[in-house]
Amino acid sequence: MHTTKLKRLLRNINDENASKRRSAAEALSEGDERAIYPLIKALRDDNFGVQDAAMHSLMEIKGETTAYMILPLLREDSFLRNTALIILREMGKIAVPLLYILLNDKDDDVRKFALDIINDVGYCNYPEKLVEMLTGDSNANVKAAAAKALGTLQYKKAIPQLIKALHDDEWVCFSAIEALTGLKDESSVNSIATLLNSPSETIRFAAIEALGGIASPEAARHLTGHLPKTDGFEKISTIKSLARTGSLPPVPGMENALINMLKDEDWEDKFIAIKGLVALKSENAIYHMIDAAGSLDLSDPENEDKLYVLKEAIQGIGCNNLLIDLLNDSSIKYRGKSVAVEIVGELKCAEAVPALIKLLKSEYRDVRRSSIKSLGEIDDDQAKECLMEAIHDNDGHVRRTAVAALGRIGKPAAFEPLMKLLHDEKYNDVIDEFINALLSINSRVFISRLNEFNDDIQEIASRYASGGSC
Repeated sequence: MHTTKLKRLLRNINDENASKRRSAAEALSEGDERAIYPLIKALRDDNFGVQDAAMHSLMEIKGETTAYMILPLLREDSFLRNTALIILREMGKIAVPLLYILLNDKDDDVRKFALDIINDVGYCNYPEKLVEMLTGDSNANVKAAAAKALGTLQYKKAIPQLIKALHDDEWVCFSAIEALTGLKDESSVNSIATLLNSPSETIRFAAIEALGGIASPEAARHLTGHLPKTDGFEKISTIKSLARTGSLPPVPGMENALINMLKDEDWEDKFIAIKGLVALKSENAIYHMIDAAGSLDLSDPENEDKLYVLKEAIQGIGCNNLLIDLLNDSSIKYRGKSVAVEIVGELKCAEAVPALIKLLKSEYRDVRRSSIKSLGEIDDDQAKECLMEAIHDNDGHVRRTAVAALGRIGKPAAFEPLMKLLHDEKYNDVIDEFINALLSINSRVFISRLNEFNDDIQEIASRYASGGSC
């Protein structure tokens, strides 16, 4: 920035007019080290707009000098302290070397603030100092902050000290559990498991969650042993953690507890419940999974992943009478019914053919289309005959699906009906599917009879036959 402009902005940042001060603070974001101190002074301005502009400009003037000059604000009132924390976090790795000296500060809060910044930045080039603070600092909040930062840094050399911290003050213990969970080291499992007998409910819950997070066979063994001693929310939490380990003992109430999680909890817990129910091969859960799938709004891209998980889970449980019964269940939302139909097709569930045939009369187009597609996946003579009927459906989308299914099957008996219907088809995308199907069933005969069709169909068919696309 030119010196003349800088001098003008430094004058304006002290102007009586708040608007001028704010504009100057904003413009000084393009300044150099000469702008740092005036901007720090502007953080004390009585106008919030000036304060905010000064804070954001300081974030833009990144460098050790800025970070160094911000550090003293950690000793100021709560507003300036919090502002300093925001700026230093934004500095990232630049600020971390300057924080080392603060770790020896006499003020407990200052030491903790420094550790919090390290944790938020996720970087530290002196992790051994953090281990020293975990084991030797006199303040529990500081030790807890050190434990949390060591977990964030994934500093595995600190595992012995973190295990020892499990017997420290409750808040330190809680942070050590959190850190060990993130490190996922099996050597800590037995030590964490001893906390399942803690008189503190908070610690017991943290230990249960940690064992589920580490998810080793030994962790599952401890959780299984703890399950009979629990009730209420603690039992539910233990079951959740067991589900995360993939090990679920066949104990009374396990299936119902997971189904209740699937019905009532948020999606994070639903995913855990689904994993557990698949491990149990729970046929009773299928209704609730289909119901959940039917309630998803697929216009939201995030719901596509949820639908995929639900479908994979139901397929993992396999074809069974309860799944087939859902095809005739009028209480299932039509979206859910479409999912159930697709799944029995993917499972090639021959027992579902009668129910799928019945659904060809559904008032919902998507249900008819799904039923046709699934019938095409199942090697069944009755299913093939019904596909022949479906090519006469009054909905073009349904006809297209039926024609595609017959093409995949390659059913010779379908050739002449398809030839006849092609003459009258109005929709181009359905015509394309007719041509593809006829080429799949008998390309030689179809090409030899192209003169039966109009010029447009002949041209499209010629492109497909030569390997081109329309």
